[in-house]
Amino acid sequence: MSNDHPDALRFEHVTLEFPGARRPAIEDVSFQVGRGKFIAVIGPSGCGKSTILNLAAGLLSPTEGEVHFNGEPVTTVNSQAAYVTQQAHLLPWLSVRANIGLALKFRKVPKEERNARIDHWVKVVGLTGFEDHFPRELSGGMQKRCAIARALIYDPSIVLMDEPFGPLDAITRLKLQQDLLNLWEEQNGTLVFVTHDLNEAIYLADEVIVMSDGPGTIRRILPVPFARPRQISSLVESREFSELYNDLWSLFRSEPHTTDATA
Repeated sequence: MSNDHPDALRFEHVTLEFPGARRPAIEDVSFQVGRGKFIAVIGPSGCGKSTILNLAAGLLSPTEGEVHFNGEPVTTVNSQAAYVTQQAHLLPWLSVRANIGLALKFRKVPKEERNARIDHWVKVVGLTGFEDHFPRELSGGMQKRCAIARALIYDPSIVLMDEPFGPLDAITRLKLQQDLLNLWEEQNGTLVFVTHDLNEAIYLADEVIVMSDGPGTIRRILPVPFARPRQISSLVESREFSELYNDLWSLFRSEPHTTDATA
């Protein structure tokens, strides 16, 4: 696939219906993700947020419409996308180091470089001292951190994240949010990030896509006005943060069903 197209990812009037379902998972969804942009997707449970990631990854095919990556239709598994799902999906017979370095091994990265990059990512995600542990010996949050490192270590063209910080404690969550933000700003990569946390969406993203209750459609796409580089700790005090948060929350409150967005 070519890297010359200005949009890394584009949905064109995409509808997905699962066999036997009473209604589509998503319906007539259109949006673009510019190259090097960080996009957050928020919405009630069951609105199709994870479906959008699965379509971008090529794990599902639209019933109607098209999904494009780098200007070409996604018709099979998107090998240029790294996907951090809600579950860690670590290989239980491999250590933390081996799990994190798996993609580099498949790509035949020289051992010395591979070890240096693994060491860096072990430190970034706070797993120093657990390098030789196996997944069964880790907490749920530690497993998720290992999965995040495994996805980001090989500099993929686009990263798809499905609530990657959900199971983490508040302190670790804030640290990883800032670490992810710093890394993305350094690499100028493309990232699509599903979250239920309105604060998290505002902290991290260039734009926030707000989904309606199922069948999922796009209600609004709101730009985030904060300049980069960002420090998460300083954003909360700004008037712009409060205004955008209130705009997002008003959209959630207007949904007919109770939402699960968090403050």
